[in-house]
Amino acid sequence: MICDSIKLAFFDVDGTLSAPQYPHEDGRMDIGFTEGGWMAYCEKTGVHGYDFCRPLSPVRSFAEKLHSGGTRLFVLSSCLHPNEHAAKTAFIQKNYPDLFEDFYYVFHDGEKIPVIEKAARNAGVPLSSCLLVEDTYSTLLKAYEAGITAVHVANIIAGNLPDVP
Repeated sequence: MICDSIKLAFFDVDGTLSAPQYPHEDGRMDIGFTEGGWMAYCEKTGVHGYDFCRPLSPVRSFAEKLHSGGTRLFVLSSCLHPNEHAAKTAFIQKNYPDLFEDFYYVFHDGEKIPVIEKAARNAGVPLSSCLLVEDTYSTLLKAYEAGITAVHVANIIAGNLPDVP
């Protein structure tokens, strides 16, 4: 299934490359916020917004295998606040050094498929040679319908994928 036929791979950040974990002022950790709370958190923390998040080791291993096989890797994530771009980029550069070629940030998840379609056209590869690794089922279904190889992060964590050469 996932093999050397994948030329471009796009990875979401929240829940895919990162296990969300954010500190509250009272010292407890949480996995998320309301939209308003998220905007305030991003404003307050800036580039440090993802400092308490952790990388997902099985996803890192999968990305490393793809990369070593010649697949070009990209981050493709939605962001609501400008500080979120910087925080996600800092997290990826720290925890996945030298793996991702570029970062694509969109405002809505619905913009992800057109980004992949444009990247495929620019690279001269068919959509079937593109991979989206994501935790949002509806986005994966849209990718699948567009002809993009789509993998839910849970399948990587569960080890439900064959080895990548």
